[in-house]
Amino acid sequence: MINKRNKLYEISLYPYRSLNKTGFFILMFSLGLISFVAGIIFMIKGAWPVFGFFGLDILLVYIFFKINFRSGKKKEILILTKNKLIVEFYDSKKISKTYYLDANWLKIHLSKLKNEMSKLKISSKNKSVIIGSFLRHQEKIAVVKSLKKALEKYHFNYAKIDVPN
Repeated sequence: MINKRNKLYEISLYPYRSLNKTGFFILMFSLGLISFVAGIIFMIKGAWPVFGFFGLDILLVYIFFKINFRSGKKKEILILTKNKLIVEFYDSKKISKTYYLDANWLKIHLSKLKNEMSKLKISSKNKSVIIGSFLRHQEKIAVVKSLKKALEKYHFNYAKIDVPN
């Protein structure tokens, strides 16, 4: 665990989720109500098997949203100390991986890929790690600028930052 006095800088990265729990409940209730009414109409017309398929649709929507919410609990934390950059990857609330990079020899490279996608890679000596894979390109630029500002503030002079426009 990192001592709070040793932390010079810390930033947390979270995936963006536009639908909160209340919105999810409203969406599922609305879809369920519409499917139930449509299913009843089909049952009255004599096509009773369709009612089950409407229920199956609602179940699949629910399952896929739950999978999406689970992936939204991931986060990444970058911690700059006097001599290290620590990158912690979290699944839900527990740490899944931790990387320790020498902060004096950091190389930060942001490369733009096709279709507005980009890759943010931080290297030091023989280690490298890709961070913020769930962030948009503009958000990655903001992370790089923030990290660059912290590196300059604490006099990590040998850090190399490569960010194309």
